[in-house]
Amino acid sequence: MRITIAVILAALLFVSARPAWSDQSSPPTALPQEGQPPTLAKALEPLGFLLGDWGGVGSGTPGASIGRASFSPDLQGHALLRRATNESPTGHHEDLMVIYPKAEGECRAFYVDNEEHVIHYSVTATSQPMGAVFLSDETPGAPRFRLTYQLGQDGLLTTIFAIAMPGSTEFKTYVEGTARRR
Repeated sequence: MRITIAVILAALLFVSARPAWSDQSSPPTALPQEGQPPTLAKALEPLGFLLGDWGGVGSGTPGASIGRASFSPDLQGHALLRRATNESPTGHHEDLMVIYPKAEGECRAFYVDNEEHVIHYSVTATSQPMGAVFLSDETPGAPRFRLTYQLGQDGLLTTIFAIAMPGSTEFKTYVEGTARRR
């Protein structure tokens, strides 16, 4: 019953909103012009070094792995999307992360994957070295996660995913890897 009501409401909202722009030559949100560089909201600009397609290798608890990730602006630059895949001895992994500004200069992210993990992060960009640290929210009785990116002067992106067990502040590397822009 709830789903039916939600679908009807969504349809009504779409139909009632449509006349506002249906007589115009294009909807209110046009796609960026080809060749135009993507723009990011001001709070996301320090993460611009991540934009693009990356391919690399990793190691850690699951074993040697090979993976790919892409970072692209979305929602007219008000979100940064990361889509990643990875192959390791433990299997195939896919994930999606949405990074978004919360307040001026402050960013948050949420992560979901094909293993049913959901992680909410605070995001801090660094300038020396150029990088970003994603620190998971504290949840009583649950581990914390820290995802770190560092871009080397050689263009190599180092990624470290670390875990702190419940009640501990000591993060231990679970997986790490390096990637190059493709």
